[in-house]
Amino acid sequence: MEDPFSYLLEVEHKGRSLGGQLPIQDELRGAWKGVLFKLHGQQLLAPMEQVAEILTPPPFSRIPGVKHWALGIANMRGNLLPMMDLHGYLFGDNLSGEARRHRLLVMNYQGVYAGLMVEAVVGMKHYWKQERTDDLPAVDEQFRPFLSGAFRRGAEHLAVFSPWKLVNEPEFMNISA
Repeated sequence: MEDPFSYLLEVEHKGRSLGGQLPIQDELRGAWKGVLFKLHGQQLLAPMEQVAEILTPPPFSRIPGVKHWALGIANMRGNLLPMMDLHGYLFGDNLSGEARRHRLLVMNYQGVYAGLMVEAVVGMKHYWKQERTDDLPAVDEQFRPFLSGAFRRGAEHLAVFSPWKLVNEPEFMNISA
């Protein structure tokens, strides 16, 4: 028998030579991650790359002369974070109910740094890219301009809501009342 160190070097060499053949490496390249959240009683996905942070809504200062869904400004670690009620923007009435469950999906895109208030964040979801579909599930019409496909796995069929699409919406960018 060889000495133990030589044996370990041989095992390492064999492991590295076979490592490129592992199927998991190909599967990981096809992974998609999203944040599952609730709004208007429906579950939606937001792409993980479009959500910079998920926060419990901090104390904020209201700003006079803005639309009702522009909740105000919060100080987040020295940065001013505009807080927008996504329900209020899409459906006309601001969120109500269990405020302790509300969360902010913070986006930072093309110079727009803002927190979108949603009913709740349910968790993270992982899908394979081949589970993506253009066939949208039944969702409220107000969501449709901001959807970018869906994911389907078995009976689960969830629409992908793009926070970045809001930045291209002139009405969202104009918060003055």
